[in-house]
Amino acid sequence: MALARPGFVLLCAVLSSACALLSGADSRDPPLLSIAPEILGERALEQRLVIRWPGGERALDAALEIAGGRLRLALMSFGLRVSTLEYDGRTLEETRHLPQAPVGARMIDDLLLIAAPTAALRAALPEGWAVAENGRRREITRDGKTRIVIQYQYAVDSPWQGRVEFTHRLQGYHLILDSHEL
Repeated sequence: MALARPGFVLLCAVLSSACALLSGADSRDPPLLSIAPEILGERALEQRLVIRWPGGERALDAALEIAGGRLRLALMSFGLRVSTLEYDGRTLEETRHLPQAPVGARMIDDLLLIAAPTAALRAALPEGWAVAENGRRREITRDGKTRIVIQYQYAVDSPWQGRVEFTHRLQGYHLILDSHEL
């Protein structure tokens, strides 16, 4: 147990640093997007998520299930559950198993920005926000300024199979998401 404790302390410190950056709600950020999970299609997948921010990086494993009108996401690190999220398109239920867990609303929004069909995303974004796509690149803008850039790198035409890189220019973090459907 003595070896596990320093790793756990390091994990907590790193997640705490990431959360300080990621939790800073900015009035320029869109609110929790109201997109029904069923529009994403029923599916189950495993994901590997790498979060990079100035001065740090953290990797998390995730299990994602979309079924019965609900999106369920479990985040894990070093075999420990970090948080569990359940979203129905209106309400987010979040259980933080570690106080330093990434902010659930931010995780759900980022996932929806990546995977939601363009028409649904356009309808859900607040006034002043827009989405544009060009091939395997999606840009989210506010008042004409690019705030978020999403690059899709997959062999099949699906954000659920392969790699997606997500850069939140406003908040200063970068996600690399590798997904594999089960």
